[in-house]
Amino acid sequence: MPSIRVLFAATILALSSLARAQTSDPISAPLSLGKERLISSERKLEPQEDVASVPIYYNFDQKIGTAHKGSTQYIEIEPYIPYRINSDYSWVLYPQVTYQTFDNFDGYSSSGFKPTIIQSFFTRSGQSQLQNSFGFGPMVQIRTNMPWMYGSPQNGVGYSLFGIHRTEDWVIGASAYQSFGVGGMPTVGATANNIFIQPFVTYITKRYGNITLDSESVINTSTGSHSYPINLMGSKIIEIGDVPLLFTLGVRYYAVNTNLGGAQGWGGRIGLTYAFSR
Repeated sequence: MPSIRVLFAATILALSSLARAQTSDPISAPLSLGKERLISSERKLEPQEDVASVPIYYNFDQKIGTAHKGSTQYIEIEPYIPYRINSDYSWVLYPQVTYQTFDNFDGYSSSGFKPTIIQSFFTRSGQSQLQNSFGFGPMVQIRTNMPWMYGSPQNGVGYSLFGIHRTEDWVIGASAYQSFGVGGMPTVGATANNIFIQPFVTYITKRYGNITLDSESVINTSTGSHSYPINLMGSKIIEIGDVPLLFTLGVRYYAVNTNLGGAQGWGGRIGLTYAFSR
């Protein structure tokens, strides 16, 4: 628990720093092109500007396994890549690749890839200029040959969607998908029949970052098992050499997790995001 307390304290400190940045940052100085791209990415990407972003997150969860004595760490890579179809519509590709390590999941300690989720959305070009925008498209889940605790042994197909409401300083919305398992029913582990819902509220400071509250809720429609983790994150632009990056620090709390051996209590997240023009 000490590491979680340190992460929680650091997150609160970072959020306080962002709140002060709202009034203390010099807003008259022009932003560099790289910083403009990062701020664009935090407004859920602006396809008409051909700006893509690549966030990489390190996550930590505890109390895993049926005895709740283990822990897990996992790295998520989630490129968010818009393609302009024409002046009216764009297509966004959103793959999610996760490499996970288990430490004492009921005696199991090893690493491997979770199933890969690939979402896509058809949406209007110039969506950031609209107060409300929506997207809809197909999604797939690609299984891996790992033990059941990494995820379903089934492949899956389904649909994904999002809706966003924007003001000058706030972004409020939700993204979701529903997947349907393909192939025979697994003898061990859950099916790929899942509903994922991620509501979020983001406050964007005038200059360098944001504060986000969201939940990454997953419900398995075959078993009824579900998890409702709540994330509180702060982000700020940093520079490594001449490269601007968005640094994210956050804490997670599992309000409910009925998955067999699923994480309980507090967890954490650290991330970096790079944005680029295509």
